[in-house]
Amino acid sequence: MLMPAQVILSVSSPAYFNTSSLTRLKFHAADPSGARGRRLAPHKARRQLSSDGWRLQGNLHTLGYFSAEVCVGSPQRKFDLIVDTGSALTAFPCEECSHCGAHKHASVPGMRFSVKGSASAKSVTCSSPPVGMHSCRSCDAGQCGYAVSYTEGSSIRGHLVYDNFWFASSTGLRAGVHASFGCQTYESGLFYSQVADGITGFSQANSYGPTLFDYLKMHTKCPDVFSMCLSEEVGALVLGGSVPTTLKTDWIPYTGSSSYIVDMIDLTIAGKSVGAPSSSYSSTIIDSGTTFMYLPPAAYRAVRDHWRNTCPWGSCASRTAKGEYPDDYCYTMNHNELERFTWHHLVFRNGVRVPFGPMKYAYELRTGVWCLGVFDNDHNGAVIGGANMRNSEVIFDRENRRVSFVQANCKGMYDGTAPSALTGGYGLSGCTALDPQKVPPPPPHATPPPPSPLPPPKSTSAPPSLYPISSNYTKKQLILP
Repeated sequence: MLMPAQVILSVSSPAYFNTSSLTRLKFHAADPSGARGRRLAPHKARRQLSSDGWRLQGNLHTLGYFSAEVCVGSPQRKFDLIVDTGSALTAFPCEECSHCGAHKHASVPGMRFSVKGSASAKSVTCSSPPVGMHSCRSCDAGQCGYAVSYTEGSSIRGHLVYDNFWFASSTGLRAGVHASFGCQTYESGLFYSQVADGITGFSQANSYGPTLFDYLKMHTKCPDVFSMCLSEEVGALVLGGSVPTTLKTDWIPYTGSSSYIVDMIDLTIAGKSVGAPSSSYSSTIIDSGTTFMYLPPAAYRAVRDHWRNTCPWGSCASRTAKGEYPDDYCYTMNHNELERFTWHHLVFRNGVRVPFGPMKYAYELRTGVWCLGVFDNDHNGAVIGGANMRNSEVIFDRENRRVSFVQANCKGMYDGTAPSALTGGYGLSGCTALDPQKVPPPPPHATPPPPSPLPPPKSTSAPPSLYPISSNYTKKQLILP
């Protein structure tokens, strides 16, 4: 009987949840020109392809990634950073950058970090690199340098700095964490042209010292757990939350010391295997910094051919639309027609099957035009990218080395009308959170007046033993507050 009442209440007066521990994510294009997607994994010998609290923002066809605000320095400054589970470095432009982009996002476009302008900042010296970083990539005037190249061809370099990052806690107060990060003096490729200022990595690597999340964990002793929930254009990130014992979900083990590697063995379409060898999926990674899914050749061909030949309206060719690249396969359709496409499943070695519906494997290139968001990896291995993570709160339980895809209302999490599956935790941007040192103490409790003496018992025919019981009860009521 409670369910209908709850549904009616949620429509007329939606419940709002504490979002202090939630980073709101926003989607941004990989390239302002609209180039398709990006792959942000640090460079390997591969083919190159071109908020407050918890919010993330972005979108698939114009930006290619999700980003969040971070709060750093004294005085505090905001920077908009790509959230990437496939890399480890946090980095954004320095004021002395010789080749950094305009980064025209909505919050504070063109922001530069000034080491001299922050009272709490200090350059990392070559003699004392951060824990885990065995040696600096370069040493200029005693400053510890770094340089990173990414799969899609862009690169960044600069020097490392220590400063305070401000996180928002689930209590509404902020937590200051002293952490190292990259202060960029050079950007190329998409890092130069992108909207976001820089990047913050959430992988397991420590090539440049602890990640920003690692620093938070060391400082606050929070659980080694974070989650990411993406919708079409917004999302949410929760850091250091707890996995409730009551959470009912399927867990997938992961391996690896850097990327989150899961043991995917098959992909099914309408319950039938695509027939690719299980070994071809080896080293599948979950990477929010890669826009779309990349599959081994045999699996990709099966998914592509099904998309090209099985449409809910009949003849697929009657709705063909032009994409941006030769391997784009697009149709004109509305949202309801898209949802009638066949459901797929990702199959993992421990028996877990993750639903992979059309809202995860297709994306809207432009209004009314939807394209397949799955591409050929050209070799064995697969990438589960940001597009494939949509509409699930993906929980990375690093304490137990496992990950789960929990069906969720990601836009509701961004808006504050839907809760996270995790409890507690922290948000990336604590600029607007309360400083615990400036929160006035609660008013002292007033000393209650002494209880009035009880009147002598009146004459009654009741047994005398009832009076002590009545007197004790009255006394307890008086001292409870």
